[in-house]
Amino acid sequence: MFKKGLKTLIVVGSALSLTLTGCGTGDKTAGETASPAASSTAPSAQPSTSAEKVKITFWDENPGPNRTPFYEEMIKRFQAKNPNIQVEYVGIPASGAKQKYDVAIAANDTPDVAGINMVWLSDFVAKGAVQELDTYFKDWSDKDKVAPNILEFDRSLNADKKLYYLPHTMFLDILWYRTDWVKDAGLKAPTTWDDFFTDIDKLTDIKNNRYGFSIRGGSGSINQLTSMMYAYSGIGEYFTADGKATVRDPKMTEFLTKYVALYKKNTPVSDVTNSNKEMNAAFDTGTAAMIQHNFGSYNDHLTNLGADKFAGVIPPKAANGKRVVVPVANGLVQFKNSKHPQEAWKFLSFLMSADSQTYWNQNIGQMPTNTDALKSDYVKNTQHIQQGAEVLADKDTVSLKLPFELPDYTKITTQQLEPDFQKLLTGKMSVDDFINGWATSMEKAKKDYDAAMKK
Repeated sequence: MFKKGLKTLIVVGSALSLTLTGCGTGDKTAGETASPAASSTAPSAQPSTSAEKVKITFWDENPGPNRTPFYEEMIKRFQAKNPNIQVEYVGIPASGAKQKYDVAIAANDTPDVAGINMVWLSDFVAKGAVQELDTYFKDWSDKDKVAPNILEFDRSLNADKKLYYLPHTMFLDILWYRTDWVKDAGLKAPTTWDDFFTDIDKLTDIKNNRYGFSIRGGSGSINQLTSMMYAYSGIGEYFTADGKATVRDPKMTEFLTKYVALYKKNTPVSDVTNSNKEMNAAFDTGTAAMIQHNFGSYNDHLTNLGADKFAGVIPPKAANGKRVVVPVANGLVQFKNSKHPQEAWKFLSFLMSADSQTYWNQNIGQMPTNTDALKSDYVKNTQHIQQGAEVLADKDTVSLKLPFELPDYTKITTQQLEPDFQKLLTGKMSVDDFINGWATSMEKAKKDYDAAMKK
């Protein structure tokens, strides 16, 4: 089943309708941190033939002790093969990363290569900040190692259908749960929505500081909320054919009403401002029995809990039999104002190589996008990666494509919906008002975008 899943993962384009959380994060959201895992695999690259010594800068949009060392190791390996190219690593704290990039773009002081959240891409393209990569890509010896459907999706992120973004890791949302607590309570793993809500309620013991769940109410909350709402509803499209937001569907209201009711009753009060870091800590320290995150936090849980005390399941199928998922990718761009574009591309393509992707993903617990890396022993022997591949191969799985192409998408989710969700959790806004505000803003953004595309 797993081999079939991998084959389908490589081939099926709909399984690569990607979004970001990081985590995280993937979220982070998109590309979020995970603990180091031992690895002997080292990236490799061909030596540079140029005698000129140049310096390029690489920005990491989600640095930390569980990511930075692996980037530093890949940079070290790259420089060993390319002694004329010095790569300066700069970590940009995730909480203010978008603002930092915006300031750099306005000042024309961007890095050469950078990791970015996919939802930022259309904004950066509209500002003319990122380099179109087709010219480089067509001459790249490993271009056939990136599945065509991944490239097709990347091109669909922008109106001009050009290639600006290359994903080097991907993941799915997952429900991490305490297997020992579920077993001791005589409950079932949360493989159905009924089990999900039952487990949360039965495993809550507030007097002993034990909660059934931890909600992400702070930064990145809407990415995770979107995944859960659409998974519960079984709806696989963000808009109807006539441009109406599907978040208006009654199934969305049904889920959100149940979900918000968990706050304070089955979750810590602090959840209202928690980001992924605090949410994961609640799980790892035994405060929460279950969380919704993504593949990227697997190694942290493994280190803190041990393999026998937790497991993960992809959010359950909906009542209509469909499993709606939002696969997430972290990717890389090259900025247009690089003074050394050839060297920047050499480094970017190095990070996309099979060796680099295998090394990176096995250390952060996520899934490669290079087809050779997908055949690695790491992928074959990692349970949650196997599960992800099997889910993506399932005929009942639908991958939700979020409207990243809308220039206002990120602004709406971060500046409107995140604070509104906090109001919703604290009883200062109704479910109906929250959903109506969400739908109205997205419908206007789509209408404006469609009108602009017709000009």
